[in-house]
Formats: sequence, structure tokens, C-alpha cells
Amino acid sequence: MSPTRIQRRRTAGWTAPLDAQGRKPVYVGRGSQWGNPWVVIKTDTGTGWAVNWAGHTQQQRPKGLRDFILANDQRDAHTLAVELFEIYVNHRPQLWVAVPKQLAGRDLMCWCAESLPCHAAVLLALANEGSSE
Repeated sequence: MSPTRIQRRRTAGWTAPLDAQGRKPVYVGRGSQWGNPWVVIKTDTGTGWAVNWAGHTQQQRPKGLRDFILANDQRDAHTLAVELFEIYVNHRPQLWVAVPKQLAGRDLMCWCAESLPCHAAVLLALANEGSSE
């Protein structure tokens, strides 16, 4: 079975499902080393949705990308955050080595709703690139 993305939940009694090998999924949300430094936020301006840089330093942000970008709607904001995360990863060759080494074959867990795009998809693709089931 291929590794998958799981939505983390705060529901009482919920526990993360184990994979076929009995392992918990790897948490890749904010606060982990795999978290997306671009945050989807609800705003009082424009369409009500935006993506905001929340990385540790401005030096980490790829050149040419703004800190705050308005989106058309929630789905568009998530799509944009995923695209920005992909650019971020592509500017960090050390992640090309670390992601497959640490995340290959593992289910990944984030807070994003399963119906919305999530940066975990980028990590899953990079971690399992070239693997065959």
C-alpha cells in the first residue's frame, strides 16, 4: 500500500491510524521540521483568504516571493501555499536528501482537511520518488 496523507484531528478518542507495518504517521505540520513556512490565513480584506510567510527568518524565504499574497478563496490559498512550499523545497538541496531518507514509505499527517491541497503531497512525492509498489 502506498504512503498517504492523514488529517490530524482534535476529536476526543481519535488516534492516528497505523500503517501496514504498525508505525504511526510522521507529523509534518507546523512546529515540525517538515512544516510549511507559508500559512493559509483568513483575512478581513479582499476575498478573505491569503497566504502569509511564517518562516523563521526572511533569509529562508526564496528571493522574489512576497510575505503576504491574497488568494481567490480557501482552496486557492491552499493551492498557492503548496506551490510556494514546492519552491521553498527546491531551493533547499539538503531537503532532497533528508526527505527520502526520513520519510520514504511513511504515512504523513498534517492539519489540512483531506479535501484541500496540502504540502504533505509534495513531501510524499519527494520521499517516494522512484519507489515502486
